[in-house]
Amino acid sequence: MANRQLIDDGTVALLESRDLNIRSLMAGLFGGNRRSGHFGSSMEFADYRPYTPGDDLRRIDWKLYGRLDQYFVKLFTDERRQHHRIYIDGSASMAWGEPEKHLTALRLAALIGYLAVSGTDRVTWYALERTACRRVTETVSNREAWVLGLERLGELRCGGDTRMDVSVMRCTDPGYHDGVSFLISDFLTDRNWKGAVDWLLSRKREVCLIQVLSPDEIGPALNGRLFLNDTESVGEDDERNRRMEIGRDRLRAYAEAFRWLEDDIRSFCGARRVRFFMTSADAPISRILYDGAIRSEMMQ
Repeated sequence: MANRQLIDDGTVALLESRDLNIRSLMAGLFGGNRRSGHFGSSMEFADYRPYTPGDDLRRIDWKLYGRLDQYFVKLFTDERRQHHRIYIDGSASMAWGEPEKHLTALRLAALIGYLAVSGTDRVTWYALERTACRRVTETVSNREAWVLGLERLGELRCGGDTRMDVSVMRCTDPGYHDGVSFLISDFLTDRNWKGAVDWLLSRKREVCLIQVLSPDEIGPALNGRLFLNDTESVGEDDERNRRMEIGRDRLRAYAEAFRWLEDDIRSFCGARRVRFFMTSADAPISRILYDGAIRSEMMQ
């Protein structure tokens, strides 16, 4: 199965732009001021290690290179080298839309991972598939590993009905008090996704929810007598499918239900100090991160 190209060089270059300054906006999602045994970017020198592709060239000790003719990177004691986990919903509903929501979710997961390793943090991607939580790659800790991981991310596909509360709890390495857990989904489910959030919070994880919806879900343009097929249904006789007449009253009722759903998610997140933002799948990916970062910072 051919994989999809998730990120192009132009998008990565845009993330480095000082005009957008996304890295500082996202710092609250990756941040913390706790001293740890890790190495990072404080001013207190700790040690050296050999240079590996993807390391920040500014950390190379050029004087040491002049003496030994080898590249070594300076390590500093830091409070912020954390391990972020990104959970990607693989439900059949995520395949809906143009572009499909799942593709936008994968692109977001890739770019958040890039921001993490650019800030000397680590990241692991997980696919939530029905009741399973599958590690997509080994932990990514530098840009070279990030590039290699994109191929595995691009191979992911959707199917079935994900039980987010069950699958997240089956993560073999969810971490404890050491970073941010991102849940990327459309959250259009009757399943108990809130249980997954509470479980992550019980592990003292920072949590950020990213809701990806298609333009048709945000503002449907439907009219007339239609057969509505639930993407997660099993056959046409599934009770989740509906035949109905779509008119102004139906669209008004849908808009009210949509607002209720969004208010419910925001209320839940606000009560738990969980960061949340919703985006349309057809929005430019860099703009999603930029706007989402601003909104997330405002919620703190």
